[in-house]
Amino acid sequence: MLFSCGLISFCHAENPTLLIPQSSLNDNTLGLGEQDEVKIIDRMIAATESQLETQKRLKEMMLQFNQQMDEFIKGNQTKAHTGRMVRTARQIYVTITESHLEHLFAKDYLDELTFFSSIAGKTAVTRP
Repeated sequence: MLFSCGLISFCHAENPTLLIPQSSLNDNTLGLGEQDEVKIIDRMIAATESQLETQKRLKEMMLQFNQQMDEFIKGNQTKAHTGRMVRTARQIYVTITESHLEHLFAKDYLDELTFFSSIAGKTAVTRP
């Protein structure tokens, strides 16, 4: 410990205006201990796992959207197929924005998602 009780007393005796607070680490009323650190890391692990699952779902939707786009370009332009493609684009965009991942994707890609989402009409997303 940097300051012992004797040193604190000495500092106060020599200079009564100098106040050296007792270390908060000595105060065990905060409840800090091994169990709390374990709980903290458990919450971090759970959050990381949740983010990973979201990112995996996002990847699957992106792959699905790419496949839907390829089929659309090749001529599958039915209303049902286009509807699925539009909904997939919207899900991707919403997932990206809710996860605050916009900075990771090209503006053109986000614009493409916004465009296809806008085909849905009233439920279209708007880019800021």
